[in-house]
Amino acid sequence: MFKKVILLSLLQFVSSIVTKFVVSSCGDSTDLMQNVVLSVEPKLPQIDYTLYLNGDLSKTITKGTSKYDITYNFIPVSPTIEDLCTEIESSNISCPLLNGFISSESKGTIPIDLSGSLTIKNQWFNNDQNKILCMKFDIKL
Repeated sequence: MFKKVILLSLLQFVSSIVTKFVVSSCGDSTDLMQNVVLSVEPKLPQIDYTLYLNGDLSKTITKGTSKYDITYNFIPVSPTIEDLCTEIESSNISCPLLNGFISSESKGTIPIDLSGSLTIKNQWFNNDQNKILCMKFDIKL
């Protein structure tokens, strides 16, 4: 779910370590997924991590999109939009996402060729453009 960081590998900077890695929900009361709980292990990944996502989905999702808004060292990078069902294939869930409790686990990698701050806002939308959820990643390298 965090694969768009690959986009940033176009930027070549000094290798560094992760000193901050915070994931949080940036959703609101209109989102199709409520009671969102996000966590990442290990707390300060050096390269690889696992993202855990739990929440209550109010509607079955058969198709959708995943939008990434990325800011690197306070400079916005062009947003990207991916197919949601293709993107979540690398996790333990798949489409259709059935209404009810969702528990997802996915692997990710922090690009070690970056330094500075990285903020990633990832929003999922269904086919009707209703927001499913919003996740925010604040990373300092």
